[in-house]
Amino acid sequence: MSVRSVASYLRAGSGRLALGSLLGLLLFAAETAWLLKAGVVGVDIPLDGPYAALAAAVRPLLPGVVLRVAIVYLVAGGLLGLAASVLARAWTRRDGWVALGVTVLHWVGLLLFWAWGRALARPALFDDLPAVRPVLAWLVDHGEPWQARSAAGAWVAVHLVV
Repeated sequence: MSVRSVASYLRAGSGRLALGSLLGLLLFAAETAWLLKAGVVGVDIPLDGPYAALAAAVRPLLPGVVLRVAIVYLVAGGLLGLAASVLARAWTRRDGWVALGVTVLHWVGLLLFWAWGRALARPALFDDLPAVRPVLAWLVDHGEPWQARSAAGAWVAVHLVV
């Protein structure tokens, strides 16, 4: 393997890492906006009486918590972007918009497998997403954690075979 091909792989990998990180941050922003719009995060709680002291104690901590959550979305999105680019290489060897689109589709697929597994393992994590609650309720009632892992493994195995 030449130095030039290693450099091209590193360049492509850093681009996919950046793409995944961007997608992770976009997901964080969309989820935050969705939760605030739905009013399910308790932003509208009256802050007088006993809640005033609690709000005063918690308010300075909120920016740090939100920043840490955003960083987790950024890092996880980047890692999913790298994994998605490796899987996407099985379907297209071309670069450009086609490869970008295939990578984004694989990123979404990996995210859905992860969310499926997390929904089965810890259903309460998704309680604040009312739009997907019926799907999650069905998954929790009819699914087992091994099913998500097996489906993801089969999906990756198809890529390895291709």
